[in-house]
Amino acid sequence: MPEKEKDYGMQDVIAEETSRGTRRPVKAVTNSRARKIKKMADLLADENCDERAFIAAIRGYGLQEDDEKFAQLMKLWRQRHGKT
Repeated sequence: MPEKEKDYGMQDVIAEETSRGTRRPVKAVTNSRARKIKKMADLLADENCDERAFIAAIRGYGLQEDDEKFAQLMKLWRQRHGKT
């Protein structure tokens, strides 16, 4: 696991523990989802990103190849990187 992801996990735990006794499990899930979306956006914008890395990020988000959103994201990647 990359060091950055470990730090995010620890940050989520600390935020939850210091929230004055109110647990916010939904916020932890939302933070995780937001990080995954940002990773896909960063890879889409990265000129050096290869197709395999982008597909791995999409699958990491939970989308499968037969999903319509998967196809849309791949279409965006191919348009951005000049591959049809």
